Amino acid sequence: MTLQERGLITDLERCDFRQIYEHSKAVSKEEKQKIKEAKGSEAKIYGVALIDGHKQKVRNFRIEPPGLFCGRGEHPKIGMLKERIRPEDVTINCSRDSEIPLPPEGHKWKEVRHDNKVAWLASWTGNVLGQNKYIKLDTSSRIKGEKDVEKYETARRLKNKIDSIRAAYQADWDSEDIRERQRAVALYFIDNLALRPGNKKDIDEAADTVGCCTLRCEHIKLRENLNDKG
Repeated sequence: MTLQERGLITDLERCDFRQIYEHSKAVSKEEKQKIKEAKGSEAKIYGVALIDGHKQKVRNFRIEPPGLFCGRGEHPKIGMLKERIRPEDVTINCSRDSEIPLPPEGHKWKEVRHDNKVAWLASWTGNVLGQNKYIKLDTSSRIKGEKDVEKYETARRLKNKIDSIRAAYQADWDSEDIRERQRAVALYFIDNLALRPGNKKDIDEAADTVGCCTLRCEHIKLRENLNDKG
């Protein structure tokens, strides 16, 4: 919300959302089924990408509609309007010899790239946080699967070096470099608590699941004793 809106709306409990609620509840089962079928038809057309001659599923081919930014906790930008993303805001990434997808009539793409060093198919910048957002291949795609295999093979090779890795990160607990100490603690958590490393995600869309390096203060509770459950 803007400062002016914050001055008018100070308590959401006093807001009347009945009209919005009744409108959403008024949609019949038949209409919902039609919407579902239409989305399924769109997925068959826009939900696939041709990679090296093979059809691969696209994870998030629909650009988010305009709406209010939710964020997490007491985010300073909560309630701000996420503007509609138009074709002029979108950068397309495809092969040089591929057929460039046409923008809606009367519009044009912001840019068309041919960068085979990245994994995204389209991108745009969100107006609230100013972060780039991407359309990418689904986790079930062949490229994603190949990367997973690489991870498993790396883990297989590390199997014979676990003792030396543990000795190294334990020695780094006393390092003068704070970054080395932080890395050592992170490795300890990953090793002993079986946490996944964690990576940055779109905080407005992705499920609130975290890994070792994306833990926040609210996820941690300190206790006096190991067996203390209070």
